[in-house]
Amino acid sequence: MNEARRITPEITNQRDQALADLFGKVKDTSIVVNDLPSLGKFYLNFEGIKISPLKFLDEQLILNGKGIERDIVTELLEKTVEGVDVNELLLMDKNYLLMKLREVSYGDDYEFGVVCRKCNHESKSKIQLSKQLNMSYIPEDFEDPRSVKLPKLGVEALVRLPRNREEHYLLDTETIYKNLYRFVVSLNDNNDPVFISQAIEMMAIADVKTIFREVTNATYGIDPRFVFKCGKCEHKETLAVPIDSGFFSVS
Repeated sequence: MNEARRITPEITNQRDQALADLFGKVKDTSIVVNDLPSLGKFYLNFEGIKISPLKFLDEQLILNGKGIERDIVTELLEKTVEGVDVNELLLMDKNYLLMKLREVSYGDDYEFGVVCRKCNHESKSKIQLSKQLNMSYIPEDFEDPRSVKLPKLGVEALVRLPRNREEHYLLDTETIYKNLYRFVVSLNDNNDPVFISQAIEMMAIADVKTIFREVTNATYGIDPRFVFKCGKCEHKETLAVPIDSGFFSVS
C-alpha cells in the first residue's frame, strides 16, 4: 500500500501535536524595534517592527538562490519582519533592519574575511554590530517629500526618498541619473512626470546634482564603515560591511 495512504488523520494530528509540544518549549527570541533611522514617521499607523530570527529554511533560500535574479534580501525581510510593508521601507530603515536581523539570528558578533589591497593577505575581521556601526536619526522636522531650491533655475523641486521597491533604480550612477525624475514629485508646481523628465535633461549640472544629492541622501541611517587593519602588513583603511545575501549565512 502507498505510504501516503497509511497516514491516518489521527497520526497526522499526533505529529502536529508533538511538533507543537516540541517547539512550544523554545523561548521566543524575536525583538521589537522602534528606533528606526526615520523614526517611523513615514509609515502608516507605525507602532514598531517585530523581527524574528532566521530559520533553517530561510538560510537555504539564501544558499539556493545564489545566481538567481531575485531579491533574496527582500524575501528574507518579508519572512521575518512584521509591522511594516517591506516594499515601502525607506532604504535607511531597510539597512538598519538587515543589521538587526543578522544580530537577532546569529548574535552581535560578525566575523568575515577581508583581502588586504596592499599585500593581498586575507585577514579575519570581527565587528560588533550593535556597537561599532554608528547610526544617525532624521531630525524631527524632516519631511518626505521635501522642497529643495535649484540653484540655477531658481525654482523649487519637491523631491522624495526612494523606497525598497525602487532600489533597482539606484544600482549605479548612470541608472540613478536616468531615473531621477521618478523621485521628483513636482517641479515648479508641475507634477507631470514627462515634463519633469524632459526638464531634468535640459538642466544645468548644478541643478541635476542638487536633485541627485537629495535622492541619494546617505546622511541618515546605519554607517556600515569600519576600520580594517591587515594582520600581515598592518595596512589600515576604512571599508564598508557588505550587506547582501552572504551577510545572512554562517555557512
